[in-house]
Amino acid sequence: MAKRLCVYGIFSALCIALGFAERLISFDFIAPGIKLGLANAVVLLLIRFGDVKGAFAVNTVRILLSGLLFSAPSVLIYSLSGGLVSTAVMALVSKSKRLGVVGFSILGAATHNITQLLVAWILLGRGVLYYSPFLLLAALLSGSLTGVLAGIASKRLKFNKIMPDIKG
Repeated sequence: MAKRLCVYGIFSALCIALGFAERLISFDFIAPGIKLGLANAVVLLLIRFGDVKGAFAVNTVRILLSGLLFSAPSVLIYSLSGGLVSTAVMALVSKSKRLGVVGFSILGAATHNITQLLVAWILLGRGVLYYSPFLLLAALLSGSLTGVLAGIASKRLKFNKIMPDIKG
């Protein structure tokens, strides 16, 4: 249990560092809030190796700490809702074995953006829905990139040595 907690801590720290690095690359000229989603590669790896509880834990810690460290508290509403719903969708889809890691990464990115749009619609009104084509295109591109990176990492990572009770 202690080893697993340490690994989750390391994964959470990696996610926060990747999220911080992403903030240095702005895509706000396309639509507010568009990011590459590199931190999600870690969540994808956990889901890919069957650790859904770990994926939720790491993603939640990442979102809460990143929100407190790097953004306004109001952003937490969008990030947390998008992160939890997209993690749930990716976890469900990964069980079907019909999509590879790139497929469920794209689906997760699209779900994240759609969830955030719905929250923004509730809070700010329907004008935010005009961002949807840009956000869905961004989800396709960033989900593909993140999925490819997670796929490469999953082939090279000896996950069973990190956490032996997880199957790879």
